[in-house]
Amino acid sequence: MIKKTLLTASLVACAAAAFAQGYPSTPPAVSPMPMKPEMTEIWEPEVAVVTPGAKTGDAPSDAIILFNGKDLSQWVSAKDGGPAPWKIINGDYLEVVPKSGDIKTKMKFGDCQLHLEFSAPDKVESAGQGRGNSGVFFQDRYELQILDSYQNRTYRNGQAGSIYKDHAQSRCG
Repeated sequence: MIKKTLLTASLVACAAAAFAQGYPSTPPAVSPMPMKPEMTEIWEPEVAVVTPGAKTGDAPSDAIILFNGKDLSQWVSAKDGGPAPWKIINGDYLEVVPKSGDIKTKMKFGDCQLHLEFSAPDKVESAGQGRGNSGVFFQDRYELQILDSYQNRTYRNGQAGSIYKDHAQSRCG
């Protein structure tokens, strides 16, 4: 009995001592180290200088040219990964071969700046989404809409320049 009483008394004494010391205690407040601007500066690797093309229409120095007017070596069929089935016209532009399907770049991109020129069909046929409709897909997910939108009523987030059915195109001016 004496052993039990001594054990109980010592446990009570330990608990009382712990509460007397402020357990659980919070650590003392630590003031942050003063920051200097150079502590947040990243110097390596240095950002490359991008120069514009030598003449109007030339690509900037950091551009990856995906179509050079001569071949489709940077492109494949989206259906089967085989050669891109579209036609090169006059060493100037690509033309979709009817029912050939989409083409996509061989290279994968996480982000990009895209320079794209497109032309609506010479002969106006159909209306709405059936008129000169195409698009550029990003990451197999988002489509930048290409459409003959001139005097062609269709939904706003389906007009040329929109992210198809997601964001309407921006208005400039």
